[in-house]
Order: sequence, then structure tokens, then C-alpha cells
Amino acid sequence: MSEGNIPAVGASQAQHFPQIFPRLPILGSDRTIWTGISLEYHVQPPFETPEYAMNLYSIGINLGQSFQMERKIDGRWETKQVFPGALGICPFNLSHKLRWHGEMNLLSLNLGRDLLVRSALELFNTDRVELLWPMAFQDPLIHQIGLALKAELQSNAIGSRIYVETMANALAVHLLRHYSTQGHRTVSYNGGICPHKLRLVTDYINDYLEQELSLEELAAIAQLSPYHFSRAFKQATGISPYQYVIQQRVERAKQLLLQGKMSLSEVAIACGFSHQSHLNRHFKRLTGVTPKNWSIS
Repeated sequence: MSEGNIPAVGASQAQHFPQIFPRLPILGSDRTIWTGISLEYHVQPPFETPEYAMNLYSIGINLGQSFQMERKIDGRWETKQVFPGALGICPFNLSHKLRWHGEMNLLSLNLGRDLLVRSALELFNTDRVELLWPMAFQDPLIHQIGLALKAELQSNAIGSRIYVETMANALAVHLLRHYSTQGHRTVSYNGGICPHKLRLVTDYINDYLEQELSLEELAAIAQLSPYHFSRAFKQATGISPYQYVIQQRVERAKQLLLQGKMSLSEVAIACGFSHQSHLNRHFKRLTGVTPKNWSIS
């Protein structure tokens, strides 16, 4: 296949590999409002792809059995045994092809270039991003983030946006620190968030508690980057922005339950939970009892 005909796979497509893999993904985040990151879960038969190039950064996590993977870059084939839990980083904007033997059970995390560039500016004071692309390696943190995002997507819970954006920023920083050519030149950051800006953020959260909140909009109120905002917020409050939002939603639910004017499903929606079971899960986790039992105690 000539260079001009190599398919460029990127974030604007509903699926990131529609021309590459023989089957569509079983699960995908294309219908969510996630920003900076997307997720796809594939189960693919043995196959050899055409040459393709990615205009985003993609990480594959093997969630199935061990299989053999071959990757061709610059005319050379590299062969690896991909064990359960193994990861691979797909080259950015570089023509390559894949061939694997045995069923491939793949979780793909795809990060937009803007997210990596922004994180690189904060960490290294440069907009140059150059990730390495190892194949069949272990990284417990990336694996954990992948499974957490997959579970979040499957739960279809409101409030996932701020949680996902926090994970995306943490993943971007981790990749730059450990899998980039600049990783050894990390710039330290000791900034915080002043009480006035913290109050503006918490007031905003409580004013719009029933809505889908974004980490970026909260960080903008504090005039910090999303990554530094998450660190500064936790330093100031002891919990992450996502945990704070959940706590405040549970507190709002307590107030509404005491008033006794709404059903449990109505209380859940009014507090920003996607459904009653979502309310029940977080309410019991934080209080030790279900909303129903709490309201009659």
C-alpha cells in the first residue's frame, strides 16, 4: 500500500479502527462527552492489518489470553508474546502494520494530542511530545486506569466526565514521565489554590450539583491547569474533585430525604446521580446505610 493510501486513524471517527480491524468494537465511548480521551473494547480474530498511521496516542491492554503479535515498522517485523495484562503503545503518526495469531481481546485507550501537548508544557516547558512505543510491557497504573475507565463507561453514570478527565490527565502525565524522550526532565510544581478560589470552585459545584461537571471548567475557575488543579484541590481539601462532588451530592440527598417530598428516584436525579441505584451505591458507601433506611431512622 502506498504512503498516500495509508489510512489515518483519528479521534474524529466514531471508531478508531473501522478500516483496520475486521470487527467493530464491542464497547466504545464515542457517544459520551469525554474530552481528551476515548476508549474502545475489541474482540478480534487472528488478522493482519493493512498499513495505517494514528493521529492520536493509543495504548492497547490485553484483557484476554496470551497470543503472539507481530508489528512491522520501517520494513522490519518485531515479534512479541503478548501475555495477559500486557500493554503496547501505538506509534503516533508513523506508518505500521500488525499481525496477530489467536483471538485478541483488546482494551484501547486513545489520547488526543492536545492533552499530551498541554501536559508536556506543564511538565517540561515544551510543546514537543515524543512518546516511545514499546510492545508487550507491564505497567500496573496504566492497567488500573484502563479497567477503571472501562467500568465507568459500562456504568453509564452521570458525573463520569470529571472522573474521566482526572484519569486522562493522570495518564498523560504518567506517559510523559515514563515513556517519553523528555521524561527525565520533569519540572517540579509546588503551587496551590488560594482560599478565595477554592471557595469559588466549591460554590460553583454546589450551584450546579445536578449537572454534568467538567474538570476543565472547575480548573478554569481556579485559573489552573486541570492536572495542577486536581493536585491543589486534594492538597487543600484532602480529597479529589470527583470525591468532593460525590460527597456533596450525598449531602444534598440527605436534605431532600428529610423534606420527604420526593421519591428516591427523583432525589437521585435532583442530586446529579444518573439513577436510584447510583445514589444507593454512593450513599451507602459514605453513610453505611441505604437512603431508604436513613430517611426512616
